[in-house]
Amino acid sequence: MLKITSNELSRSMLNDLTSAQKEISKIQKEIVTGQRSQPTFMDHLTESISSVNKVQVKADKLATDVASGRSTNIQEAMMAMTQAQLSFNLMVQVRNKALEAYQEVMRMPV
Repeated sequence: MLKITSNELSRSMLNDLTSAQKEISKIQKEIVTGQRSQPTFMDHLTESISSVNKVQVKADKLATDVASGRSTNIQEAMMAMTQAQLSFNLMVQVRNKALEAYQEVMRMPV
Protein backbone atom coordinates (compact mmCIF):
# COMPACT_ATOMS: atom_id res chain seq x y z
CA MET A 1 0.00 0.00 0.00
CA LEU A 2 1.31 3.42 -0.97
CA LYS A 3 1.33 6.09 1.72
CA ILE A 4 1.47 9.71 0.78
CA THR A 5 2.55 12.10 3.48
CA SER A 6 1.18 15.58 3.79
CA ASN A 7 4.64 16.93 3.05
CA GLU A 8 4.78 15.09 -0.30
CA LEU A 9 1.26 16.23 -1.14
CA SER A 10 2.15 19.82 -0.30
CA ARG A 11 5.26 19.65 -2.48
CA SER A 12 3.26 18.17 -5.36
CA MET A 13 0.59 20.85 -5.09
CA LEU A 14 3.24 23.57 -4.91
CA ASN A 15 4.91 22.22 -8.06
CA ASP A 16 1.55 22.15 -9.88
CA LEU A 17 0.78 25.72 -8.83
CA THR A 18 4.24 26.92 -9.86
CA SER A 19 3.95 25.36 -13.31
CA ALA A 20 0.45 26.84 -13.72
CA GLN A 21 1.74 30.26 -12.72
CA LYS A 22 4.56 30.00 -15.29
CA GLU A 23 2.07 29.07 -17.99
CA ILE A 24 -0.17 32.02 -17.05
CA SER A 25 2.82 34.38 -17.16
CA LYS A 26 3.74 33.05 -20.61
CA ILE A 27 0.20 33.60 -21.90
CA GLN A 28 0.11 37.11 -20.43
CA LYS A 29 3.38 37.99 -22.18
CA GLU A 30 2.02 36.67 -25.46
CA ILE A 31 -1.10 38.79 -25.05
CA VAL A 32 0.89 41.94 -24.22
CA THR A 33 3.42 41.52 -27.05
CA GLY A 34 0.86 40.25 -29.54
CA GLN A 35 3.05 37.24 -30.35
CA ARG A 36 1.61 33.76 -30.13
CA SER A 37 3.64 30.59 -30.03
CA GLN A 38 0.94 28.60 -31.84
CA PRO A 39 -1.65 29.69 -34.39
CA THR A 40 -5.19 29.89 -33.09
CA PHE A 41 -8.34 28.43 -34.62
CA MET A 42 -9.24 31.91 -35.80
CA ASP A 43 -5.89 32.16 -37.64
CA HIS A 44 -6.59 28.89 -39.44
CA LEU A 45 -10.12 29.97 -40.27
CA THR A 46 -8.99 33.33 -41.63
CA GLU A 47 -6.29 31.69 -43.73
CA SER A 48 -8.78 29.18 -45.16
CA ILE A 49 -11.29 31.87 -46.08
CA SER A 50 -8.54 33.90 -47.72
CA SER A 51 -7.47 30.85 -49.72
CA VAL A 52 -11.02 30.22 -50.93
CA ASN A 53 -11.31 33.88 -51.91
CA LYS A 54 -8.08 33.72 -53.95
CA VAL A 55 -9.35 30.67 -55.83
CA GLN A 56 -12.65 32.44 -56.52
CA VAL A 57 -10.89 35.57 -57.80
CA LYS A 58 -8.61 33.50 -60.07
CA ALA A 59 -11.58 31.61 -61.52
CA ASP A 60 -13.47 34.84 -62.11
CA LYS A 61 -10.49 36.40 -63.88
CA LEU A 62 -10.02 33.37 -66.15
CA ALA A 63 -13.73 33.28 -66.99
CA THR A 64 -13.70 37.00 -67.77
CA ASP A 65 -10.65 36.55 -70.00
CA VAL A 66 -12.35 33.76 -71.94
CA ALA A 67 -15.60 35.73 -72.25
CA SER A 68 -13.83 38.86 -73.47
CA GLY A 69 -11.69 36.96 -75.98
CA ARG A 70 -8.35 37.66 -74.31
CA SER A 71 -7.87 33.94 -73.73
CA THR A 72 -8.93 30.85 -75.65
CA ASN A 73 -8.06 28.37 -72.93
CA ILE A 74 -11.55 27.29 -71.94
CA GLN A 75 -10.33 24.14 -70.20
CA GLU A 76 -8.20 26.09 -67.73
CA ALA A 77 -11.09 28.43 -66.97
CA MET A 78 -13.50 25.53 -66.42
CA MET A 79 -11.04 23.73 -64.15
CA ALA A 80 -10.49 26.90 -62.11
CA MET A 81 -14.25 27.42 -61.81
CA THR A 82 -14.76 23.81 -60.69
CA GLN A 83 -11.95 24.13 -58.13
CA ALA A 84 -13.50 27.37 -56.86
CA GLN A 85 -16.89 25.71 -56.57
CA LEU A 86 -15.47 22.73 -54.67
CA SER A 87 -13.45 24.87 -52.28
CA PHE A 88 -16.45 27.09 -51.60
CA ASN A 89 -18.67 24.05 -50.95
CA LEU A 90 -16.07 22.68 -48.55
CA MET A 91 -15.95 26.00 -46.70
CA VAL A 92 -19.77 25.99 -46.42
CA GLN A 93 -19.71 22.44 -45.02
CA VAL A 94 -17.08 23.41 -42.43
CA ARG A 95 -19.19 26.40 -41.46
CA ASN A 96 -22.27 24.18 -41.12
CA LYS A 97 -20.41 21.72 -38.87
CA ALA A 98 -19.06 24.55 -36.71
CA LEU A 99 -22.55 26.02 -36.42
CA GLU A 100 -24.00 22.63 -35.47
CA ALA A 101 -21.32 22.22 -32.79
CA TYR A 102 -22.06 25.69 -31.41
CA GLN A 103 -25.79 24.97 -31.32
CA GLU A 104 -25.14 21.65 -29.58
CA VAL A 105 -23.06 23.39 -26.91
CA MET A 106 -25.76 26.01 -26.42
CA ARG A 107 -28.37 23.26 -25.87
CA MET A 108 -26.34 21.71 -23.07
CA PRO A 109 -27.88 22.21 -19.64
CA VAL A 110 -25.86 24.23 -17.19
